[in-house]
Amino acid sequence: MPLRRDMPAWLQPAVLAAFVAVFFVRWRLDPDPAAWMRRNWWDLLLVVVLASPVLRALALLRMMGALLVLRSLFVGRRVHDWGLRLLLWSADAWPAVIAIGFGVVFVFGTVEFLVEHGRNPAFASLRDGLWWALATVTTVGYGDITPATGAGRMVAAIAMIFGIAAYSLLVANLTVHLERLLARSRKAREGREDQE
Repeated sequence: MPLRRDMPAWLQPAVLAAFVAVFFVRWRLDPDPAAWMRRNWWDLLLVVVLASPVLRALALLRMMGALLVLRSLFVGRRVHDWGLRLLLWSADAWPAVIAIGFGVVFVFGTVEFLVEHGRNPAFASLRDGLWWALATVTTVGYGDITPATGAGRMVAAIAMIFGIAAYSLLVANLTVHLERLLARSRKAREGREDQE
């Protein structure tokens, strides 16, 4: 199956065959093929992975997991604490939360526009992509603009999951805030009763 609809079906296997041929020619022409293979094992891995659609999907999932691990290794403690404070929103975190929300809508809208533009007439301009992202992330989902491609639907699914997670965090934070208010109210009431 071609990566793009407008690409001829024979082009992807031809490019893959060219990569395989170049890889093995370089390997055979090297004076020390074993040392060359040790230096270029990544090329062999890419050729093998690109040859199979199932392996491509598994490699993508594995790479996403590796990126998460790398991110967690390189994120500093201060950034980690800042992220936790955003999850438990406070009054001083609202500007950052709002900026991140608009940033997320912009990213999803732009990505969806780039994926769908030219294939889906509903995404005629970037504004259409931004409108779609706002309606999707806020879980309104009017249905006036919908993705038509597989990649567009994948972006839509991620945007929907993000929107649901954001609203879940909002409800959880409101619940925590109300519980704190009730606890303060109870303490104040108990303090007044003790004084009487």
